[in-house]
Amino acid sequence: MLAAKSLVIVLGPLVLAASVACAGPAEDCNQVRDVERQLRGCTLYIEEGSAEPKNLATAHLNRGNIYAQRDKHRLALADYGTAIRLDPRNPLAHYNRGNAHYDTRKFQAAIADFTRAIELEPRFALAYFNRGRAREHVGNRKAAVHDYRSVLKLDPTIKAARARLKALRAR
Repeated sequence: MLAAKSLVIVLGPLVLAASVACAGPAEDCNQVRDVERQLRGCTLYIEEGSAEPKNLATAHLNRGNIYAQRDKHRLALADYGTAIRLDPRNPLAHYNRGNAHYDTRKFQAAIADFTRAIELEPRFALAYFNRGRAREHVGNRKAAVHDYRSVLKLDPTIKAARARLKALRAR
């Protein structure tokens, strides 16, 4: 299957579209049923080095997500950084790098990445939520409350935001 394909990745409220020009590694990189196959596919696709920058960014983003799930945050951060360099307007790359920074307790860096994701996609409720969590960790209660309220305006079904607001009011 050598024909170009259009790939759409749906994550939460965002849709990331990429045009994929090769079949094997690209297909493996973009499937989510078999994580080992996805990791191999992304790595091969990246190593080929002939893809368009946005497609390479998607491969780095996908691989970074696998590394993050495995608590290999240094590798995840490297892939997210490369994805951002290749496609700086991709809110998912900033969001996921923010999550990796959060997981490694680099809360100011996480806040910066979540903020950039929100600038690129103002309706990104989960970016507001995670920025609120990071802001709580650095002691910025007022900004965290604002973020949780923003989450609930965008998506009132996110119960965790309501719970965080309630917990902050109880303090």
